[in-house]
Amino acid sequence: MVRQIGLRALLILIVLRSGFSKAVHVITVIIGDSPTMGYVAQSPGYDVAFSRAVGLFPSALRNITRQTVYRPGAFSCSEAAEIMPFVAVQISNILDEHRFDFNVLISPGCSLEVMTLGDYAREWNVPLLATIAIDQSLTNAQRYPTVVAFPSSDQVTMIQAIISLLDRFSWTTISLICMDQNWKVSDGGLYYFTACRGFLTVLGGQKDKYNLNVQHLDPKVKEGDLDAYSGVLRNAATQSRVIMLLIPTNSKLRDFMINAERLGMTEGDFIFIAPRSPMVPTESTLDQQSRNGSSRAADSAFQSLILVNNPTPNWAALSGVLQSIRNTSEVRYNKTLTNFEMLNDLTISAFEVMTILLQVVRDLSPLEMEMQNGITFRQLFLNRTFNPLSRPVYIGPKGMRICDVHISKFNVTSGLMEVSEEYLSVAGNSVRTHALSTVWRGRNGPPVNRPFCGYTGELCLGGLAKTAVIILAVSISTALLATLAIFIAMYHCIFKRSGHGAGRPWWDLRPDLLFVILKTTDWESL
Repeated sequence: MVRQIGLRALLILIVLRSGFSKAVHVITVIIGDSPTMGYVAQSPGYDVAFSRAVGLFPSALRNITRQTVYRPGAFSCSEAAEIMPFVAVQISNILDEHRFDFNVLISPGCSLEVMTLGDYAREWNVPLLATIAIDQSLTNAQRYPTVVAFPSSDQVTMIQAIISLLDRFSWTTISLICMDQNWKVSDGGLYYFTACRGFLTVLGGQKDKYNLNVQHLDPKVKEGDLDAYSGVLRNAATQSRVIMLLIPTNSKLRDFMINAERLGMTEGDFIFIAPRSPMVPTESTLDQQSRNGSSRAADSAFQSLILVNNPTPNWAALSGVLQSIRNTSEVRYNKTLTNFEMLNDLTISAFEVMTILLQVVRDLSPLEMEMQNGITFRQLFLNRTFNPLSRPVYIGPKGMRICDVHISKFNVTSGLMEVSEEYLSVAGNSVRTHALSTVWRGRNGPPVNRPFCGYTGELCLGGLAKTAVIILAVSISTALLATLAIFIAMYHCIFKRSGHGAGRPWWDLRPDLLFVILKTTDWESL
């Protein structure tokens, strides 16, 4: 034992005197060819970040190498997770070849895929940086002591921000409308798929506090087909006044809101809350969309809409990086990226993860690098804010990126959706940034959670029936009393006008009458 300690101390002394830093080997693990998470989609971002960092700090990063483990094909998330054990055999062989290096794994896989790989990383004691995976189970340090997750959208904090909004205005009955989306397509469907599941779990799990009504939209609805949303809207109107929309693409969300306007649901009695993925410039912002010549209807509808999203990348600052990603894709991967594929938040996440990894490595001294393992290396990311070119990235105490949240409302003066308040993730509270936060269409305050008579007037139907009976009874009674009063008045009037003597009839009766009334109280037959 003493001999081993002595040899280790001697090794450390040699490292210190030589200035030699332990080599770092980065292994990127990519399964499949998803348009947003696959090999061609993610690799250029890693390549550009690596080349850029090594070019800026050639001396500090001179001992870094990298390679990619790639399994081609089209796989669902669960299928990729099932394949992972076979890929792990290949990774294990690489780790054995580089057993004297410090190895780091990077994966752009989905949550199930990364969870499986995370179990292997624990046994290997190798750090695993997850680019996209967002499942909160990855923050379980006992099961995943070497995993750091960098999802570009912090849906946990977004849910917390929306819950804070619901609680502030006492909104407890919510209609959740999710567009069932095939997240393999490149329109951000993955974000809305996981967000819908998140809201179902959190709000649906608090049945004593929230009443959640869930509906699903057909993703095959064509843009501009406004009538396709009518049935869902009418159904939601009978169940709540707060409607949460998880609808991919701004154009479809815009069509939905125009339909709500046509149904009279945007006059102030309803509020629509739409969580959004970080904005993609090629899609344009919601307020810039124009379809069916209905801009005026859209502007009117947006006044009942609240957008909720994490801060977007600084696309202007990234212009050079994005051009490099496009060039790398063409030259190295024989793929010409579309604007959507290049200007995509998931692509930027790949760039961010590699950039941050190399910054952490660059900050370590040779001795500190020599002492690292998977668990200790993970600690270097926690409770720390990094500043890649794209935006600030804060990794929380549980090893997952935490983002602030922007809450936006429509400004009728500028015609734009503008940030009205920010939810600060670390502080856990909201800060108003614009007077719009207190502006509500058609009323002095926010819509009520439940109308006085209920969502369909059902609470007032019984009362209305009772009121109708009372009114009818009073009306009949009044009519009878009026009739009686008239007869009494006629009696007195006729009695006073009579000039006949005693014992004579009051009136001269016609012979065809059967009876005559005498002044006496006796009835006499004719």
